[in-house]
Amino acid sequence: MKRFSVWLVPVAQVLIAIVFVILVYAISWVGETYTFKGSSFEPYDPYFGDSIYLEYDAFKGRQDVETGTVYVSFKEGEDGYAVLDRIESKPFFGGIRANYYDRLLYIEEMGSYRVSEDEMDAIKGKQSFTVQVDVAPWGMLRTYEIEPNE
Repeated sequence: MKRFSVWLVPVAQVLIAIVFVILVYAISWVGETYTFKGSSFEPYDPYFGDSIYLEYDAFKGRQDVETGTVYVSFKEGEDGYAVLDRIESKPFFGGIRANYYDRLLYIEEMGSYRVSEDEMDAIKGKQSFTVQVDVAPWGMLRTYEIEPNE
């Protein structure tokens, strides 16, 4: 019995890690893909040179919610880019957690994007981007592709 209990915690930790990895990929498997129009307010980070920071046009403007934590969902707009569909102060199924302050909506998971070394030359110095984001029905999201606009 003692042998079994020694291996119980490490095996449980490995299984939990595997579940989290599967959960991240499940966002793409069952989620919906949205295209966002983004702009970079600081195209190069001196501390983490492989990241850029993004703002999104769809997130600007006055909303009918109080300042603080909000929950949002998206839909595809007429131009093919994602727009806000629903924004509420209380959580709802499929709602993505965001922060709303001073007429600006901020979703932390979409605020920065890590760029691989070979993509950095194509992106460095650009200000406008098209960003692909997968949104899962349970409210998680994953930014997976960024392309500079000409």
